[in-house]
Amino acid sequence: MGCGASKQSQGLSPQLRSKALEIFKRIDVNNSGSIDKDETQKFWKTNFAKVNTQALFNAVDFDKSGQITEDEWMAFWEIVKKSGYSDKEIFEELDNLMEGKAWVQFRKVDEFVKRDQMRKKSQVKQIVEDNSKRKSILQQEQQNN
Repeated sequence: MGCGASKQSQGLSPQLRSKALEIFKRIDVNNSGSIDKDETQKFWKTNFAKVNTQALFNAVDFDKSGQITEDEWMAFWEIVKKSGYSDKEIFEELDNLMEGKAWVQFRKVDEFVKRDQMRKKSQVKQIVEDNSKRKSILQQEQQNN
């Protein structure tokens, strides 16, 4: 997936967040709140499942725990957006994932993460934490309604 879009500072739209979360929940078949390599391989079935799984974990498992949390997943898509990919490009990729198509390498995201590893204060870690806080606020709002 190429990107010719200009940088956009805003985060994911509610529609993109919802779509990304829907895919995460589809992969997280045991509803644990995180996905592991077994779940992702089952998600891709025979469509180069091991290759897709390894590429996904290389890109999204920021803490290299062998589990991708919902917060890491959503942070990844926030970084995709912050890296200059348009809503249209992200929707297309999420639709492709929903159909079980191959994982795509987001080169600008890879570059962002590599640069981040050299920083004293990690922006990736902050984005993951921000997503965790956002999720907690949404859960509280839902409980209050």
